[in-house]
Amino acid sequence: MARQTLLTAAIVLGAATHSWGQNAALTPINNWSYMHHSSTYAEGVLRGNASVIQAAGQANYLNSVAAVNYQEARRQALENSKLYVKTYYENKEISRQYREKYAKPPMTPERWSRIIASALPDRLTPDQYDPSTGALVWPHVLRMDRYEVVREAIDDLLAQRTPENSGDGSPFQRELATLIATMKALLNSNVDTLTSTQFGDALEFLRSLDFEAKQPLPSADSPAAASPSDVAVAAN
Repeated sequence: MARQTLLTAAIVLGAATHSWGQNAALTPINNWSYMHHSSTYAEGVLRGNASVIQAAGQANYLNSVAAVNYQEARRQALENSKLYVKTYYENKEISRQYREKYAKPPMTPERWSRIIASALPDRLTPDQYDPSTGALVWPHVLRMDRYEVVREAIDDLLAQRTPENSGDGSPFQRELATLIATMKALLNSNVDTLTSTQFGDALEFLRSLDFEAKQPLPSADSPAAASPSDVAVAAN
């Protein structure tokens, strides 16, 4: 009886041991470790203080890193600004040098005189105008009857021209300019009846007559007439 009881107890103990071994393998017991929490109140206080100090140190470190990064970004921004200004003025200098290198030479007074002289109408030739009598030899187109009234008024005015009443701005010149403008208007109104050569020659004659009227009539004791080159220089 006692032997049977011991055998039964051994079987039960073996089964319990086997069951406990399986459960222990599946669910290990870790309640014996104190790595993640304090074991005493004092340790908890110390751990809390240490965490606060650690957090403050970490914050100071991160703030210092941020400050360094800010200063570095500001330094780079200043460098970029300096580089921009330097590049801007270097480009201006390059542009200035380029313009100076390839710019046209400045206009000299002599060149201006030649340009002005070339733009002026030609003086009337001796075959077209006699300054001593004021007689004009009109182009054939302007001898037509439609221009007769204005043409005769111009002839009469030229016959009365004197050294005292001549030159640009004189009463003679202003009145003659009005008559010439009237004849130009008549010429333009009849352009359809003329060839291009006839119209061009007549218009050029009137331009030369207008230019001639702006020149002063020399007196008896002065040279007979000013040369075209003298007129160009006087116009400057």
